[in-house]
Amino acid sequence: MKNDMALSYIAPQLVNGKVVIQLEKEEVERETKKWRGALIAYDTISSNFNPYMICKKSFILALILSIIDPIILKLWTIDFDFDREFPTEISLWVKFLKLPMNCWGKNSLSRIASAIGIPMYADECTAKQTCVSFARMLVEVIVTKLMLDEIEVMNPNGRIFQQAVTYD
Repeated sequence: MKNDMALSYIAPQLVNGKVVIQLEKEEVERETKKWRGALIAYDTISSNFNPYMICKKSFILALILSIIDPIILKLWTIDFDFDREFPTEISLWVKFLKLPMNCWGKNSLSRIASAIGIPMYADECTAKQTCVSFARMLVEVIVTKLMLDEIEVMNPNGRIFQQAVTYD
């Protein structure tokens, strides 16, 4: 198989009985310069084994990705660590479309949003009930948890309905 990056064997050093790899300063500096300004995108709902994508100076690509799928963007730094850098909890705006008007009380909204994560607060239109086609709340979610697209809600009379959920 032929490609643009043929690798070669470079014998590792042994220091005090341990294998130690010494990288070349010039190559590391060249790669650091190449990646400076890159964005690292973390796909928050990906089922892929590797949810990371690096966008090298391509803010347009990152913007397109964020429209297609919720992502977290972070500027790359020299000490970026794929295992520790991205949070497992993020805040997302959640919409409950066509929510029945008798479910717009503070406690009802809190209970319904709690099925998604930890409710933080409602937007101004929801709080003042000025636009009632949907209720919108900021909810802290765990990114590794399945994002629901509907929630089963039971009213005090025992009537059950399916509440649609969308994410901004």
